[in-house]
Amino acid sequence: MVGIVMSDTNDPVEVMQTIMLNYDNATKWRDAPLGRIKTLSNGNIGDIGQDFVEKWCDLLELQWEAPEHRQSPWDIRICGSTFEVKTATEDVNGSFQFNHIRHHREYEILLCVGISPCDVRFNMWRKGEVSEGKAGKLVTMDKGSSATFKLTKKPDGLLPMSEFKTRLWVRKSRA
Repeated sequence: MVGIVMSDTNDPVEVMQTIMLNYDNATKWRDAPLGRIKTLSNGNIGDIGQDFVEKWCDLLELQWEAPEHRQSPWDIRICGSTFEVKTATEDVNGSFQFNHIRHHREYEILLCVGISPCDVRFNMWRKGEVSEGKAGKLVTMDKGSSATFKLTKKPDGLLPMSEFKTRLWVRKSRA
């Protein structure tokens, strides 16, 4: 929190603006190459992650396709396998929280894209590996519900993007 700023106005927008001056993003995101992502909505961050994966596949000359419908049970098909893409930014504790992981969706591989101030990393697990806890501990996002989960990963639990194609082929060969 930045130094406290007070307001004497009865205008709710001005009061809110004054209060917002008391807060700031974590220092590590200020002036960082990827810092702009912290000003975007969570929905946009998910779309950015999806667009990034598509562009990365293009750059690596990997065959990919998007689903016909926006409400598809999978986000992208890469080299014949369906993926659920989850994107997270690094939090103040240095972790990535990948939200809304669902077991009931029909996809083969969970692909997590982690964005830190100066880097983009990833990891992927088969849906069964996620269910078995091999990707890490899943925590329910809604108390008393088992429909949607959160997976928290430290940067060392994610891989450099330079390993994407190799890891994809390792997954394909094990299928």
